[in-house]
Amino acid sequence: MDRFATHDGLRLAYDLAGTGRPLLIIGGLSADRLFWGLTRPLLADHTTLCFDNRDIGASDRASGPYTAADMARDALAVMDSAGWDSADVLGHSLGGAIAQELVLMAPERVHRLILANTFARQDGYSREILTLLKRLRREIADPVTYVSTLATFTLGRAAIAAMPLDTIARMALAAGPLQELDAFERQADASAGCNTLSRLSAIRSPTLVISSPDDRFFAPAFAREIADAIPGSKLRDIPAGHCPMIEAPDLFARAVREFLA
Repeated sequence: MDRFATHDGLRLAYDLAGTGRPLLIIGGLSADRLFWGLTRPLLADHTTLCFDNRDIGASDRASGPYTAADMARDALAVMDSAGWDSADVLGHSLGGAIAQELVLMAPERVHRLILANTFARQDGYSREILTLLKRLRREIADPVTYVSTLATFTLGRAAIAAMPLDTIARMALAAGPLQELDAFERQADASAGCNTLSRLSAIRSPTLVISSPDDRFFAPAFAREIADAIPGSKLRDIPAGHCPMIEAPDLFARAVREFLA
């Protein structure tokens, strides 16, 4: 059953699953809670709190631009609504950048930190990809064609080889509607503006940084940059593309469980 937190005049939808140690899950660009459907059952020995970022899913749409720091304050509001003083935190892609902002602004609320397929700063390549995706979202009218195109960036070669892109797109669209154009652009702009690199040395929470060799958004070099900047952090590769929680949920969940144990 959906619950709702409120921050910045926006309602933020979330739900709880499992039992045990609290784990906050923060999704990435254009990813609602359904994105975690394959992995959350494998983390049932934790109480997982998963929410829809502003501008996606059952949460409210924003009326103007915002930053990853604003989205981190959303996450803190969700924790408050759930009655959580602190938790382990897992963030993927843009969600990983949000998690970095969260731990930097409220370190006492994060026990352990997992940053998956994410970045501390965008580079010229990743900004160009975001610009291209915004253009494709505006210019491709057919949702199946658009999601098929998006999948070539978000999934690894093995996942695409195992299933036709058209089938992948139709399955994704059957699970939930396509994010609205203006909402997607606001989230993409928030992602483009992220830069935490110079501040990461202040993080004291034990941190696991996950990368994937076939990630077309954020190659392993992005993960190494984060791991080098956070004292004592651990680096782990999971064979997949940008979305190991979808492409290799067993491996991904095992990495999370082992680190949190």
